[in-house]
Amino acid sequence: MSDTMQGQDPEQVRALAQMLEDGASQLETVKQITSVAVWGFDGAGPNVEQMRGEWESQHAPMLGTVAESLTTYAQRARANADAQDQTSNSYDGGGFAGVSTQGSSNSGGDDDGGVLDWLGDRAGDLWDAGGDAVDWVGDKAGDAAGWIGDRATDLWDAGGNAVDWIGDKGSDALGWLGDRGSDALGWLGDRGSAIGGAFQNVGDAGLQLWDATGGSILNGEWPRTTEVLASGIRLAGATVGAGLTAGSFGMFDPKVFDDGDPYAGDPTSVVAPREPSSISEVALGVTDSYNAGDGNVRITTVDGPNGPRVIVNVPGTEAWNPSAGDNPMDLTGNLVTAGGSRSTMSEAVVLAMQNADIPPGAEVMMVGHSQGGMTVADLTSDPAFVSEYNVTHAMTYGSPIDSAHIDPSVSVLEMQHQHDVVPRLDLGDSRFPFLPGGQNESGNHTSVTFDDPGSAFNAVANHDHAEAYPNSMANSTDPGYLAYEQSLRDSGFLTSEGDGSTVTAQDVHVGRNN
Repeated sequence: MSDTMQGQDPEQVRALAQMLEDGASQLETVKQITSVAVWGFDGAGPNVEQMRGEWESQHAPMLGTVAESLTTYAQRARANADAQDQTSNSYDGGGFAGVSTQGSSNSGGDDDGGVLDWLGDRAGDLWDAGGDAVDWVGDKAGDAAGWIGDRATDLWDAGGNAVDWIGDKGSDALGWLGDRGSDALGWLGDRGSAIGGAFQNVGDAGLQLWDATGGSILNGEWPRTTEVLASGIRLAGATVGAGLTAGSFGMFDPKVFDDGDPYAGDPTSVVAPREPSSISEVALGVTDSYNAGDGNVRITTVDGPNGPRVIVNVPGTEAWNPSAGDNPMDLTGNLVTAGGSRSTMSEAVVLAMQNADIPPGAEVMMVGHSQGGMTVADLTSDPAFVSEYNVTHAMTYGSPIDSAHIDPSVSVLEMQHQHDVVPRLDLGDSRFPFLPGGQNESGNHTSVTFDDPGSAFNAVANHDHAEAYPNSMANSTDPGYLAYEQSLRDSGFLTSEGDGSTVTAQDVHVGRNN
């Protein structure tokens, strides 16, 4: 052989074959890992399906083909190196067999270059193709990672929302529990307050009975029968009520004869008020207060030549339930007043007068029927009240006021039907136990007894405020009655035709907080 002849180095060819096999193995590994990634994550939707379709139809087969071709080329390279060794060993003189620079006679390749160049070119082409597949895998892996990241973010946000929801629900639950705890404490407080209030009522009733008995004796007076009986009834009822309240742990609180605390609302103007032109019309002013609704006091102002005069109209009992409610004109108010104590009704009338803004210095006349008359007598027995409101006159009808110590400065007209039972409930101011009593009247006190409007046994008609008493007043010829009516006219409480008087009226709702 000439020295210009060259031969392929079998070891370099075998090294190339190993590189090709390694590349094929790496591509197979990439294919397997990517297949697991493409099909292994939990994803759905058009984009995911497109990615999986492209992988299965294009890129996975491409990686497989490239890996298979690289393996084939590696096998052919090893075969070529083995053939070179055989040729070299059979050459005379041994050693390395020469080949022309145009190529090896045993290469089996094309004539444009050596086998190494050809294999390198093929491997490069295949590697580029594999690289494209790997790049696609990388892109898809990035997309998958982004998708997974987005899903993770969504899950995190959802988890955060769930945590917020749980927090809100937890806060709501704690708030609900707090409210229930507060309600429970409030309920227990209410129950305790009910029991305490019931026993306080027993204490108040007991003090009232003491004032009517022992207190009266200490003041130098023998107990009055009506006051003792009324106070005893109140105490017995209050004791029963306290037992019921305590026995039910405050869940049932009948408030038997519990007089509570007074209140009075804002005055409401009366449209076209009645003109008090006579005593009977004054009495019908009380009937008007009855008709205005439960718990109303009517305050009429006569602005005449003698200046303003005010008439306070107080109705009688409107509720008979022993369980004390909002209306103080009830059985409880009767027992408290008859027992000699200041009732909530009396205090509520004072509040109503305060709210009505009675003109300063105006003379005041108090008028009441039945329990209303008892309230009038109670208030006018208080010199401080009489002085503060300049009370000059008081008129009652169908009212038991014999035991009242009305201030002697007040001119009183007391009227009753012959067989009206109610005015006789005070037993003529008899002394306990039913000892003879006497009328507690001053020189300023006028008492008039009318004939019954009907049968002596018709208790309802004999106590009626709407017709019976006003009719009896209008038809009375009793000298004391007529003299009292004239004094009212002279004082400016009664209007006369053409005297230029202006009449206004207000209704004030009064009640009991209990």
